[in-house]
Amino acid sequence: MFNNPKVTKIAAITIGVVVFLLLAFFAFRIFGTRAADLEPQDVVVSTIEKNSAKLSWATGVETQAVVEYGTSPTALNFFAPEATKGKSHSLDLTLLSPSTTYYFDVRVGDKKYDNGGVPWTFTTKGVEKSVVVPTVTPTQAATVTTTQPTPVQRLQISDNTSCNETDCTAIKNKLGKGCSTQDYFVCLKKLTPTP
Repeated sequence: MFNNPKVTKIAAITIGVVVFLLLAFFAFRIFGTRAADLEPQDVVVSTIEKNSAKLSWATGVETQAVVEYGTSPTALNFFAPEATKGKSHSLDLTLLSPSTTYYFDVRVGDKKYDNGGVPWTFTTKGVEKSVVVPTVTPTQAATVTTTQPTPVQRLQISDNTSCNETDCTAIKNKLGKGCSTQDYFVCLKKLTPTP
């Protein structure tokens, strides 16, 4: 059967086409992913607390990334790897320090991605100061002295204020200082604080 030149030619062409298709398929699987498909898109830092933050991003193909982070843009010494591959990514950074600015990039394979040449950044929340209330034992109760409360500021009408703004930026420009609730009332209701 293979002595027939026609059959040999058809078999060689068929085997050649099958080998070509297999090579093309595996080449695309290995080299066919574009760099843009691997690049993190829509990077968002959310749920920032004093000791943690949640990072999320998307990619065009399924990837498994490692977030490299640290307290200096030039020293990203901590690593947080993703557990699984996916196109939609979410990762929690924990054991962070309060009131600290962190920098991070996303590494997919050997390629590092950042925010246009600089790491992404976020700052953790500060530690809330708690008020310590001293405990008084019955024997100390006789020696406890009371203090007068701090006087509260009262508002009264003033005719010399020429502010009728309701926009915070306009209030800042008009009063030449910040835009607190008190400043808002000064402009809106023509009220001025008095001690």
